[in-house]
Amino acid sequence: MQPADRIGRRLKLRDLQILDAAAKAGSMVQAAVDLAITQPAVSYAIQEMEQALGVPLLERSSLGVKPTIYGEVLIDRSQVIFNELRQGINEIGSLADPSVGELRLGTTPPMSAIVSAILNRLVPTHPRLTFALTVGATDMLLRALRKRDVELVISRLADFVQDEDLDVDTLFHDELSVICSKRNKWARRRGVRLADLMHEPWVLPPTAGFLIHVMQKAFAAEGLEMPRATVRTQSSYALSVLVANGPFLAIHPSAMLTTPNVHPQLTAVDVRLRSTRGPIGLITLKGRASSPIAKLFLQVGGEVLKSLRPAQRRVAPRRRARGLAT
Repeated sequence: MQPADRIGRRLKLRDLQILDAAAKAGSMVQAAVDLAITQPAVSYAIQEMEQALGVPLLERSSLGVKPTIYGEVLIDRSQVIFNELRQGINEIGSLADPSVGELRLGTTPPMSAIVSAILNRLVPTHPRLTFALTVGATDMLLRALRKRDVELVISRLADFVQDEDLDVDTLFHDELSVICSKRNKWARRRGVRLADLMHEPWVLPPTAGFLIHVMQKAFAAEGLEMPRATVRTQSSYALSVLVANGPFLAIHPSAMLTTPNVHPQLTAVDVRLRSTRGPIGLITLKGRASSPIAKLFLQVGGEVLKSLRPAQRRVAPRRRARGLAT
């Protein structure tokens, strides 16, 4: 038997839970309280793991405990184990009763509109299903995917999404739009150029964000620098509120304007950002079987995306009349 196999026989799921609880609490005493066991039981479990592995898992001091580099690795990997077990239990429940279960998924703030459209279609026919939705930047979502905190991710695809451990399917392509309030003067103007908008108040994402680089290329294609940001925020909600209720302009994926319904307060300025057109993808872990609920979500998602395409083409006749490609 190989050393790793011998150690695996000595490590127990309960011991991994105890280590995680101690690390989170920063105290073995508090971990014992949280787990409703004795403090000596906590100390014994951690000592047994340290002896089996031959490395210290916790640094002990008068201030409490914190994980060592070895402990952090074991805690991170044990989270994957517990998340896989949780999914397995959910799948067993779904097989026994296909109308129940939970799907954990992640999406970027702009693509929340797509997830919303799918859930709007799915929930009325499957009211006992539940969904744990994580919203954040793509790199954060990929970390959650690898830790099995989420089962699938919907995001605009960037270069770092091409890693060998990921399966990526393109769902559709989306172009960024300059957006404004329907009451804004730019909502009524035609044949607008980016140069016309340079001195307007802008709401832009943080300078370190992925989308800001896509935007910079769009302005550079017109021989322009990025406009000055009056407000910077990574929150799609804050952006939409600011633009809908003020004089601001912003740049945002076009899907938000038409999905799941036509936005009641926001519209696109009549200026094209053709260089920003990019794929929106479904990202999963390679070699990992999808749960029954994930398969159902994807099936309904395909139907929703087909139904959205006509809505996304509603602006095409006006633009064709002006001789512009769609």
